[in-house]
Amino acid sequence: MASGSRLSKGVLCAALPVITVVNACGAEREIEEISAVQHALTTVAFQQGSLPSSSYAGSTDATLRQAAATTNYGGATTCEADGDDGSGVDKSCLLRWSLSGIPAGSTVQSASITLLVTDGSSNTYNLYEVKRSWSESQVTWNNATSSTAWATAGAMGSTDRGSLVGSVTGGTGQRTITLNAAGVALVQAWVDGTSNHGIVVASSSNTNGIDFASSEHATAAQRPKLTITYGGSSGSGGGGGGSTDPGLLVAFIGDQGNNGNADDVLNLIKDEGAAATIHNGDFDYADNPTAWENRINSILGSNYPYFAVIGNHDAAAWGGSSGYASYIQARHARVPAMNCTGELGVKATCNFRGLYIVQSCIGTSELRSTCASNASDQVNFIHDSLANDSSIWSVCAWHKNQHDMQVGGKSNEVGWSAYQECMSAGAFIATGHEHSYSRTLTLTDVGNAATGHGKTGAFNLVELAPNRSFVFVSGLAGVGIRDYEAASHDDDTWWSSYYASNKWVKNGTLMSGTADYGALFIRFNVDGDPKRATAYFKDVNGRLADEFTIQVQ
Repeated sequence: MASGSRLSKGVLCAALPVITVVNACGAEREIEEISAVQHALTTVAFQQGSLPSSSYAGSTDATLRQAAATTNYGGATTCEADGDDGSGVDKSCLLRWSLSGIPAGSTVQSASITLLVTDGSSNTYNLYEVKRSWSESQVTWNNATSSTAWATAGAMGSTDRGSLVGSVTGGTGQRTITLNAAGVALVQAWVDGTSNHGIVVASSSNTNGIDFASSEHATAAQRPKLTITYGGSSGSGGGGGGSTDPGLLVAFIGDQGNNGNADDVLNLIKDEGAAATIHNGDFDYADNPTAWENRINSILGSNYPYFAVIGNHDAAAWGGSSGYASYIQARHARVPAMNCTGELGVKATCNFRGLYIVQSCIGTSELRSTCASNASDQVNFIHDSLANDSSIWSVCAWHKNQHDMQVGGKSNEVGWSAYQECMSAGAFIATGHEHSYSRTLTLTDVGNAATGHGKTGAFNLVELAPNRSFVFVSGLAGVGIRDYEAASHDDDTWWSSYYASNKWVKNGTLMSGTADYGALFIRFNVDGDPKRATAYFKDVNGRLADEFTIQVQ
């Protein structure tokens, strides 16, 4: 609920989390959540299928078992830790909760974890920060995900686990672990969205194991629970730092053309109900800004939020009183909600309903030299723009590519510096130029082909955090469809999905069929989680060429 909202008498408000407000005198009362409670602390709990509401499904856990080092236990009803699981081998318990509903800017005062011990221990087990992303359905003793190994098996490497945040011991029954100062700082990072890989319960020396009810336990009230008390919120108004409007749907296209295919894609965008479109360059290929503007207006409307970034085929007719830039500026003037500053389509930032957009001409030297590959003017602008904003969702939008960041024949025209600035800030990267669709895995080392650009994680889930991003090309807006070039890309290891004239791969699986025109759609702030988005590439015939989830960590 937005800052300043109130619950009206006589209005039924469904599915709002119940929280406890503690007043200055220590009295407690349960109320439905209102952001930025003044002069009070707020306590909220997260428990699978129970808290903040029965629909909460953000708790994940899994046992790491050395004796079965390649087996996943993410679906088990217990989560177990042991320093001697027979013959000296170990077990550890991973736990994580996704967080939502805590206002941006809140300060965590305290945090605790409540576990139901189903098999007690006289030994003490420590809780540590987990520093590496893991997947509940894929994690094993050896691997954090199906494609990423732990630095040291059992999540024991220095880049796998961090600070000691608490400890647990005792017989069967409920155990509440109050997190120490390092634990409170860790939960603060989860709230801020800078990281959230959970904790691990572990000991390599204990000889008496301990078992807990997991998030799959039959009784919801006995599943792992995280409780957070916070205060000091200033709300999450429109100046950055918050999430998007719930369910905000945005279309991403590039390389449009001046034909019926282009009309079909715009009609698809209209039919899907996208609240805005981000067009990453190459408009009509005819140097006819008036006709291009009329095409958009006739289908989407003259007051539709249409964010356009320059491409190489737009440079010749960009300026002047009737150039592309003049029409873009006029649209922004008509639609204040687009909320942009700077040189539109070239070097600008926009905050559209909570989505922070950095527009850049990087690589498009056809416009001017300061837009060339690795141009410091653009790279510094991207860095500064992202550094000065704290929105949950940020996108870097430009036209051209690096060869490794597309599946066709495009060369290195952008330079890696811009990609690296966006990855460093946890912004995802939207491009066009190549006339196909392609999407990477989560990337942690973009620009380093020797590491597969740091590819990690599942095909159908990409993660955003500092030094975690993903890249897509959405270049099927109407002008043409190009081949996947096997000779250049069959040894690429970083692709989740691509859709070209001669090949279609969806989340790592070769599919039957080839590409048609379409758009990528991303719906932000879904399932009650402001840090979660769902995305799909849909073509004009209704085929879903790609489907995936985006999670801000």
